[in-house]
Amino acid sequence: MINIIKNHFLSLNRLIENQLLLNTIYLILLISIFTLLVSLFIIKNMKKIPFLIDSNLIEFIAFIFPSLIILILSIYTIKSNFYINPIKILYSNLKPLILEIISMNWKWMIIFPIQKILTFNEFCLPILIPIKIFLSSNNVLNTLCIPKFGFQFYCMSNSHKYINFLILKHGFCHGFSSNYSGIGFNKLRINIFLLIKKNFFYWVNNIKKSIFFNIKKYNLLIKEGSFVNKFFKIRNNKIFYLIIKKK
Repeated sequence: MINIIKNHFLSLNRLIENQLLLNTIYLILLISIFTLLVSLFIIKNMKKIPFLIDSNLIEFIAFIFPSLIILILSIYTIKSNFYINPIKILYSNLKPLILEIISMNWKWMIIFPIQKILTFNEFCLPILIPIKIFLSSNNVLNTLCIPKFGFQFYCMSNSHKYINFLILKHGFCHGFSSNYSGIGFNKLRINIFLLIKKNFFYWVNNIKKSIFFNIKKYNLLIKEGSFVNKFFKIRNNKIFYLIIKKK
């Protein structure tokens, strides 16, 4: 399936959502067209066929067919919504890439705990590998929205939630905060590069040549304003949980 659809969409979650929306529209149009045709048939043949007046058969057909379609649509929609639930693991037999994202004033901190690297406002992701993102906030409530992935989730202080998804095509996209959280919230923008697996690990190895991230740099970077370096290597891969529990 991936070989067929990877040229059209960036995220498997987004693909399924689009297909769900299209199928819903088709079924709704089917109801509308059927109801219109039945109405036109009754109006056109009312005088020619007197028994159509107050016909229980016509009334049964006019109501049972749309009702069946609505029932099918409801079952399909409910099952599809459970399937595209971003909390659900897409491929249980494949180990996902772990990503931890923390919103700050006014920047995004992105941590790759397994690779032991840390970036700000920019990162790369591999295609065709399951990805699990943990979200939290260092201060006020924010929202991470990435339209091309088809999700929008809240980042809350002292707690975390996670998202599972799979990228199908290499490319570039943006993320941003869609929740007003202060005067600098419009600076909460993020650049995401979607790469093949080989290029992703090449990017990771380059960042491992950067300087180490320490508490002094953390205290400096959590303050509002610009920063010189956006890429660091880390010694402690528990930074995400230390920030959550700091209060």
